[in-house]
Amino acid sequence: MMRTMKPQSSRFTVPSWLKWTFIIAGVLLLLSGALVVWMYVSINKDLHAGEDAARKMALNRTEIATVEEVSIYHGKSRVHIVKGKNQDGKDGLVFIDLSKNEILNEQMNLEMITESKLRQSWRADCQNCTFKNIQLGYEEENPVYEITYVDTQNRYVFDYFNLNGERFDQRFAFKQN
Repeated sequence: MMRTMKPQSSRFTVPSWLKWTFIIAGVLLLLSGALVVWMYVSINKDLHAGEDAARKMALNRTEIATVEEVSIYHGKSRVHIVKGKNQDGKDGLVFIDLSKNEILNEQMNLEMITESKLRQSWRADCQNCTFKNIQLGYEEENPVYEITYVDTQNRYVFDYFNLNGERFDQRFAFKQN
């Protein structure tokens, strides 16, 4: 008597098309994750490009003795802003254009309004506006503060102030959709 073998059934048996679907999905997920990491590293490197060169230029060619912060402002050209102190402990700012290897402006021993006081002054003028950001900038060969906000007409506004807090004669407003 010949027995016929009955195939074993198992709850762990998976059709081959389903197995390949999971393998391909896993490979695609791994590749897209690697792409995201590569883009993040690349973009972050570009954001901080030139900070060390700006720091060295400020220390070697100006009165700045210690550097507290280096930021980048994107106006007509990329301007590196080095904030630091001189030998006497007085605050100073240096505005550098690395593409021209040039110091655009050096402000030492300056009396400048703090960002918090400027924001309070701005808030008094624009009570129903939505504040976004404040940063140092360089416009029309002058060091400025740039305040970005959304005004009561739902426009995205770039407003500029001198370092002493006086309104600079430049403002851009963009209507949002």
